[in-house]
Amino acid sequence: MDGWMIDEWMDEEMDGWVDGWMGCSITEAVTILGNKLRDYQGQFNTTHLLALCDYFHNTFIRHYKLYQYVLGQEQDVNLTVTHLEVCAPPQPLPLAEGVDREIWKHKQQVAELSAAEGQKRTKALLLKEALRLEQEHALQRTFSEASVQRSRVLKREELENLINEAIHVQIECLKELLEYEIQITFDILDLKLQKKTLNLNAPIPFPLPITAQPAQEDSLKFYKANKGKKAKAKK
Repeated sequence: MDGWMIDEWMDEEMDGWVDGWMGCSITEAVTILGNKLRDYQGQFNTTHLLALCDYFHNTFIRHYKLYQYVLGQEQDVNLTVTHLEVCAPPQPLPLAEGVDREIWKHKQQVAELSAAEGQKRTKALLLKEALRLEQEHALQRTFSEASVQRSRVLKREELENLINEAIHVQIECLKELLEYEIQITFDILDLKLQKKTLNLNAPIPFPLPITAQPAQEDSLKFYKANKGKKAKAKK
């Protein structure tokens, strides 16, 4: 008997066996299993009987008490009803508005590069404003220290130091701004170069638009010109 036939036979026979074992101890259940296997020695060989024994042991005997608890007494039934709202899918766009997959990917890549470029420009403006505020605060601190000494006239050397310090603050802020603007400019140029490369390698839409060849256009113009001359000659 083939393996699949044994499985089918066991599924059919197990229901009757389980009914006969309800209320028995696990020792009695094992004894009943042994007697049943002896009854079928003429139908199965030793390998099949061992497989049958393993099947009952792993699926029934191992969980014998659980089967007794579930099947040996009435169980409370808890019925849960859930109202599921199914939403219809959105109306698809017309096929005429469909875009080739490669073209769509290309547009997405170009859009990402454009967004990155916009972020770089925005970041540059924010940094410029932050440096301007920092410069104002630094100058304000410098001049506030000098305002404490307004009760007396500043000496030439003190005035020169004050001016030099203010110039130094402006130069440092301008230096930092220029360094960052140079870096931002290179980043933006790199993004533009990537966009240019993408556009040069853009996928060709399918199907190709049908355009007239130059030779065909010239022939058509020549035909129309001759037709016009003949019409004038007839008049």
